[in-house]
Amino acid sequence: MGRRSPSPAWKTFDASARKSFHSVLCHLLHTEFPGIFGPAITKLFADKIDELYARFHPPASHFRVGQVLWAAVAVDGLPGRDKRIEDTRLVPVILDLVTAQDIHEATAAGTRRQTRRNKIVRLCTQAHAQGGVLSLADVALMLHMSQSSISREILEHERAGGGTVPRRGTVHDMGRSVTHKAVICYKRLVEQKPTSQVAEETFHSPDEVEYYVQCFRRVQLCRDSGMVKEDIARATGHSLPLVQEYLDLIDEYKLPPLPHSSREDGA
Repeated sequence: MGRRSPSPAWKTFDASARKSFHSVLCHLLHTEFPGIFGPAITKLFADKIDELYARFHPPASHFRVGQVLWAAVAVDGLPGRDKRIEDTRLVPVILDLVTAQDIHEATAAGTRRQTRRNKIVRLCTQAHAQGGVLSLADVALMLHMSQSSISREILEHERAGGGTVPRRGTVHDMGRSVTHKAVICYKRLVEQKPTSQVAEETFHSPDEVEYYVQCFRRVQLCRDSGMVKEDIARATGHSLPLVQEYLDLIDEYKLPPLPHSSREDGA
């Protein structure tokens, strides 16, 4: 009887190479959900879960001292009525919670408030640059501050000309206290900045900028025509509180009545 030839090296260690988290996922799907997924779908499903796990559990070598990993709502994870966070797309973001500059300023007198404000702006801006948006609650947890204090710091930063801070309330148009409508309409209609520049400065798309400007103009057109608030709401399809917001902005900006051509085309 002839002597059996040895197996190639790759066959010897092939099973060891497949002892992975991915294989565990495939086994789980086969045993817990028998007959539901075929081999191809099982592999694809396991690939996606494996990829997702890697994104939310990056190795420590990816971090510098003072950085943290946070799960942020995706910029395109728009809210909806009764929409839970479990139904919203999340993205992992790496944030500079403590920097060398923070430590340096901690030793200087009179810088604590400004350092805290800079940190709030930095966290929100870094998250947005990575495709996510932080809520006030997110920042409150990281900095051990109240949401009202964080909101106050952001609003004071924006009113001082520091630019719009991209947080979930403004980017996703959530809450009545947000100032994005006012900022966008002021930059576009009072400062006469082009749509593309306003979009960049306020972290909105050009279409969103034009949407708010057109809403402003429609309300202004109705008011200039002598309509009362209730009639404006019916004509535009907006809620009374939203119409009042635009009416307040119109009074604040003291814009002249729309020209006759704008009245005719409904701008």
